[in-house]
Amino acid sequence: MSKIKELLSLCLHPSKWGELFKQYREIILYVIFGALTTLVSIVTYFVARLAFPDENAAPDFLKWMYRLTFGEGDSSTVLPNVISWIISVTFAFVTNRLFVFKSRARGFCKIALEGVSFYAARLFTLFVDIILMYLLVNLPNIQNGFYEFCAKVFSNIVVLVLNYIFSKLFIFKKKKS
Repeated sequence: MSKIKELLSLCLHPSKWGELFKQYREIILYVIFGALTTLVSIVTYFVARLAFPDENAAPDFLKWMYRLTFGEGDSSTVLPNVISWIISVTFAFVTNRLFVFKSRARGFCKIALEGVSFYAARLFTLFVDIILMYLLVNLPNIQNGFYEFCAKVFSNIVVLVLNYIFSKLFIFKKKKS
């Protein structure tokens, strides 16, 4: 309880924000860049959703994504999710590596290993995102833009938490000196 009071005290006094930032820098930056990544994800999702509203609008080599159904409903959210994922994960890797976790890995092999680990963890959370969007939007066949937006925001919050755990514990973990 005293830790919460201390945190509230730091938050409520602008003169102590420097101390707050110093104490919680990594989490604060992760939330800021996570919010920006979420914004990138949502914007690119809806741009792709507008560009590829159905199978006929998709290039031939991507049409199979519209046939990924598991029962009733359609799979019109899969391709936009994949496009959104590629762009937002690339943005997240760069910002997490440089600003949040301040990776000290140098050399092509070490950076490539971080990148592969980062993308692998994000691939798992992509499937979480796709499953959540399918369950929340496609399966019940809800055709409401605001509802879909809310579902995407909820899905991104779940993904954000999972991504922090993977990044902190596995990908950018600090070596003990």
